[in-house]
Amino acid sequence: MKQTLLLFVFSAFLCGQCSAADLEPTLGKKGKLLLEEKFDGDTLPKGWTGKTGGLRVADGVLHASQKKEDSRLGLFSREQPMQDAAIQIDFKFAGARGINVSCNPSPGELSKHGHLFSVMITPAMWNITEHNDKSDRNSKSKALSSAREKFETGKWFTLLIEMKGDEVIATVEGKKPLRASSKDFHVKKPGLEFRVIGPNEQEVHFDNLKVWELN
Repeated sequence: MKQTLLLFVFSAFLCGQCSAADLEPTLGKKGKLLLEEKFDGDTLPKGWTGKTGGLRVADGVLHASQKKEDSRLGLFSREQPMQDAAIQIDFKFAGARGINVSCNPSPGELSKHGHLFSVMITPAMWNITEHNDKSDRNSKSKALSSAREKFETGKWFTLLIEMKGDEVIATVEGKKPLRASSKDFHVKKPGLEFRVIGPNEQEVHFDNLKVWELN
């Protein structure tokens, strides 16, 4: 009996970093799995680009941070052409103050320059923001949907971002989903961009990235 209990506790400890069950979209049904990253190796997988900040793979997760000397947010991206899609990723705050997951229009899709939208999460709130057109000085970014929510440091959360047509839904289990729409959201996207908000070298951990077509 004692041995069985010890095995149960040890198994629970090992599963502390296991991925939660996949979240199900509401804008459609999951189609072809386009991308899956488990970060099981010790190097950054192919297709990832670190532009600013720190980015490394260790202990089976992706570690990302902002660096003071860069004078800007930590920025990195993953190539994956998509249009109507569901994006799921686990994240955990490990000292950093926020993350930003965004999509851009593919070249030739829009005359607009800059991001289409982003999902921003901090330990105290989250939102879906439509970003400004960088070629238009009068254009401004605007939060289309936002809410105060707690995302505790040291706890894993699973984020699902759905985009179909001009609609975007962001879901985290146990939180009320955010929903937004805009006339440009339907276009093709070349991949994902991530930003990490300081302080210096404090991290956010990511794991279990999956991208599906959304039918």
